[in-house]
Amino acid sequence: MTTRGRPKSDQKRRQILAAGIEHFQQYGFEHTSLDRVAQAAGVSKQTIYSHFDSKAALMEECIQERCRQSILSPEALDYSLPPERFLGNFARLFIATLCDTGPLSLWRLCASECERNQEIGKAYFNSAPRPVIAAVAEYLRLADERGQLKVPNPAMAASQFLFLAKGLPVDTAILSLEEWPHDFSVEEYTESCVQLFLRAHQP
Repeated sequence: MTTRGRPKSDQKRRQILAAGIEHFQQYGFEHTSLDRVAQAAGVSKQTIYSHFDSKAALMEECIQERCRQSILSPEALDYSLPPERFLGNFARLFIATLCDTGPLSLWRLCASECERNQEIGKAYFNSAPRPVIAAVAEYLRLADERGQLKVPNPAMAASQFLFLAKGLPVDTAILSLEEWPHDFSVEEYTESCVQLFLRAHQP
C-alpha cells in the first residue's frame, strides 16, 4: 500500500484502519467521510493523509487488514491430515468465516465498489481468495505426491473445491434470510461436497 512521508505511529495507523473498516462496511465507499473516520479514530484528517494517499488507498488497506484478521491463515493448517479430514475441516472453517457478518459485509462492499474502482477488486482478491486458494492447492499438491489423491492441477482443483463448498451457504447468507431455508443442514451439504470432491480425485 502506498504511504508517504516519514514513518508514522503504528498505533495511529491501527486506529485509522479500525475506524475505516467500520465506516466502509456500514456506509460504503461513496458515503464514507474521511472527516468521520478521523473523528472515530481520534486523529486529524491530515494524519490520515500522512498514512494514505487517498480514500481509495485507505479502503484498499482496510480490505487487506480485514482479510488478515481472518482465521483462514495458511500457517494454521495441518497439512499432515488425511484428505477427508483436512478438506472437511477446511470447508467448515471456510463457510463459517465467509458467512460471518464482518466478512460478508466486506464481500458486499467490494462487489458494489469494484466496478467503479478496479483496485478494490484486486486488493480483495489478492488479500482473500488468492491466499486461500494457494493454501488448499498446496495441500492437494502434497496429497497427490503422497498418493492419497490424484490432482493434476492443484490450483484449479482447489478453486473448484472452494466454490463448491461455499456456493449454497454463502449465497443463502447473502440474502439475509432469518432461517436456513433448505431441508438439509449446512453440515450435510459440506460433507456431501467433500465426498463429491474426493470421488472425483481418487488415486
